[in-house]
Amino acid sequence: MTSDADVSDAQTAGLLLAVAALIGSLRAKGTLSEAEIDSALGALAGDIGGSKLATAMPDDPLITATLAPIERLRRMNAIFDPASGTFPDWIGKADAEGESEA
Repeated sequence: MTSDADVSDAQTAGLLLAVAALIGSLRAKGTLSEAEIDSALGALAGDIGGSKLATAMPDDPLITATLAPIERLRRMNAIFDPASGTFPDWIGKADAEGESEA
């Protein structure tokens, strides 16, 4: 039996992969560079980290949970290979780094 948490985790993973695919398409077409995407995601993370809640309670699980997918997208952006249009070894690179941060 699959729990609601498992389904929610799978939905979140699917959404992250979909957004990563869009990031890859933007990069492959030259619409945005790796640095531009990283800057946008970094600015968003900074806004969240600088919020009143995050400032008052930096270890709050909601802040950590909100920042986690943004950091995952930043890692996915960093490993994208424009020549092949793929994210080589995305499971090993994006997930292993995420586990070390958890």
